[in-house]
Amino acid sequence: MCIKNNLQKAPLGWPLAIASLGTVATIFAGKKLHLAFGTAWGVLSLWHAWQHSGKMKKDVERAQEYLRTGLASDGQRPDAYTLALARYANHQASCQ
Repeated sequence: MCIKNNLQKAPLGWPLAIASLGTVATIFAGKKLHLAFGTAWGVLSLWHAWQHSGKMKKDVERAQEYLRTGLASDGQRPDAYTLALARYANHQASCQ
C-alpha cells in the first residue's frame, strides 16, 4: 500500500514538461531519440491520468451526493464542471 501511495503522490510536472519539450525538440534530431522522449511522455501522461482518476472519482461521488441531498459534505458547493460530470454519470446510470 505504501508503494501505491508514493506513486499516487509523486510529482510529475517537471518530468512531463521535460518529456514534452524533448519530444518536440527531437523531431528532426533523430528517430530513436524522438521515440524515446515520446514514449516517456506517453508513459508519464498515463501515470498522471491514473493519479487524477481517484480524485475525480471522489469528486464526482461528492457531487452526486450534493445533487441527491442538496447538502455538501464539506459545506462548499461543487464546481460547475464536477456537477456536470455527476449529472452525466447519473444519466448514464439511469439509461442502463
